[in-house]
Amino acid sequence: MNRNRNDDPLNPLTVARNLLAWCLGVIFALTLAWTWFAYWYESTRGDHGDGYDVAAAVADRVMPSALLIVIVAILIVTVGDLVGGFAVVTARYLGNKFVKPLIEKRREEGREEGRAEGRAAGKAEGRVVGRTEERLLWSEWNRRREAAEADGVPFSEPPPDRVESNGANGTG
Repeated sequence: MNRNRNDDPLNPLTVARNLLAWCLGVIFALTLAWTWFAYWYESTRGDHGDGYDVAAAVADRVMPSALLIVIVAILIVTVGDLVGGFAVVTARYLGNKFVKPLIEKRREEGREEGRAEGRAAGKAEGRVVGRTEERLLWSEWNRRREAAEADGVPFSEPPPDRVESNGANGTG
């Protein structure tokens, strides 16, 4: 059974579950980057006596910004998902607007070409059948004429006309 993904109803919980891994990955990456930046900043300031003061200063800077990191991660994943969805929708729209009509046009041209070839073949076959019927009529008429001459009987039957029954007489 071939199912179209677009026919399925959109379940927000499924979407959230699919994006959860991305959100957690971005949160981890942002937290790591922010922590590294805070450590770099505190360690280059030079007013800390030992490593514990640097770690405490980093914790003081990073911990209050955790909510900001989560919000930024959610926004990044959401914007990425929207951009991806927009690209898919745009590609489908352009395909339906431009590509599909071209395909239909080519198919119709192919059908017309096939019909024209069929008509030409039908005409050629009709000419052959018409000539065959005409030759048969003439040969039967000639056989009757020769039989009458052989019997000494006068033959008054007129010669057959061209076959006009179906238009396949070689003239059309």
